[in-house]
Amino acid sequence: MRKNSYILIAISILAGCLTACYPSRTPIHYQTADTLLTSGQLEYYGAYYQAEGVPYDVVSLDLYSKGLGLNKDGVMEGVGTNLYISDIFISTATPSAHKAEDFLPEDTYQSDSTAELMHFLRGLDYDGNYGGSYVLLMGEAGYKVLPITEGEMTVTYVGDTLVLDGIATLKGQKQPYPFHFRDILPISRRER
Repeated sequence: MRKNSYILIAISILAGCLTACYPSRTPIHYQTADTLLTSGQLEYYGAYYQAEGVPYDVVSLDLYSKGLGLNKDGVMEGVGTNLYISDIFISTATPSAHKAEDFLPEDTYQSDSTAELMHFLRGLDYDGNYGGSYVLLMGEAGYKVLPITEGEMTVTYVGDTLVLDGIATLKGQKQPYPFHFRDILPISRRER
């Protein structure tokens, strides 16, 4: 019996070494998509596509759920949901003003793949390279990108507070993704 005990101990030590030396094959579990977004910024690009014949100004929304956001260096940190609504086409903005209402007018915006007024770009997936509008689920050990295939959002204001309500269909997901934001939104100017 003593010989068998030594063999079992040796096997246990070997198994412990193997699991410590090789990475786990456990799949990464992503956070569920938060629907309440609590921070973010409006990015103003101006007449970004003017050279391509698009006469509208372009803005984007970069919104985050609690637990995820940008640090002071502009690098994303934490765990949560990032909703990025890209290329929102608006009439010429009032760039001298400092309120989100002057850059993102009250209206209902639809997703599209064209540069139509009061529309935003759908999510694009070029073999794993994502662009356009998407939901990013940031987990402890990885992330998942879900492009928006269809969507709609309504923008209103109560004083300086942006009230945003929307719903989107995400690539590969059966359930629709409703999203909401209510706060004053800082503006980041990214004109070229």
